[in-house]
Amino acid sequence: MTSGRATTSRPGAPPQARPAGSPSPDSPPGPGRRLRPALAAVVAVLLVAGTAAALTSGGSTGPEPAAAAPATSEAFAVTPPSGWTVAPAGAPGLDVFGVPFTRLAEVPPFVAGHCPADATPRGVAAAALVAVPAGTTVGQAAEAFARGAAESAYAGSAPQVAVGPAGPRPGGAGPEGPEGSWVEATVRTDGTTAGAAGCRATDGSVGVLAVPRTQAQDGSTGVAMLVVAADTAGGPGDAVPQQDLTDLAESAVAPAR
Repeated sequence: MTSGRATTSRPGAPPQARPAGSPSPDSPPGPGRRLRPALAAVVAVLLVAGTAAALTSGGSTGPEPAAAAPATSEAFAVTPPSGWTVAPAGAPGLDVFGVPFTRLAEVPPFVAGHCPADATPRGVAAAALVAVPAGTTVGQAAEAFARGAAESAYAGSAPQVAVGPAGPRPGGAGPEGPEGSWVEATVRTDGTTAGAAGCRATDGSVGVLAVPRTQAQDGSTGVAMLVVAADTAGGPGDAVPQQDLTDLAESAVAPAR
């Protein structure tokens, strides 16, 4: 930058010497002098553009965000996807057929206007150890718990549940070895929560991961189950990506002992 300070001559001061052939200060400016302001402006524009490019390409953007801390229960440890948070200590569990599922992670509820402050989270992941009786396969148990989890997660909003067939675990066998079974269900609701209309999603998805862990002498199977329920359409809040359900299932591992 230039200082912008003008140079003046003192009255009575002798004229300054000039190199031979240089024009008189009183003579009209030549073509080169007329181009200097334009060249200076072009250079200034190039400098500003170069600085902006350096800031937007190749510049440091700061440290990468830290990976989410895993959420752990006696059945599974999972890594919450982006937008999910580890459930606070003492958070109420999800009761499915009388089995208390420990809440691991959740997507906060939408709270605004007339919607209640204690609205149900837009997404929830919970886990438990379940005894599957002899004669019932792990896949059959997963299908039954998918329906029960959908009815429990969307209780009070007249849920209508459709359960799909059991299939392999997303991503194949997990780090602990057994592949397990994966079941998905869809839910339609009347859009109410705690009696407030328009405060609940009209559509949801539920996924159940069931991994056998132990075999009892009576023929029953000890199964670790992960239940994931998430709003997928309707309601006042943003939908939870469907991919989050399978991401949680893929991240599920046996807890460290």
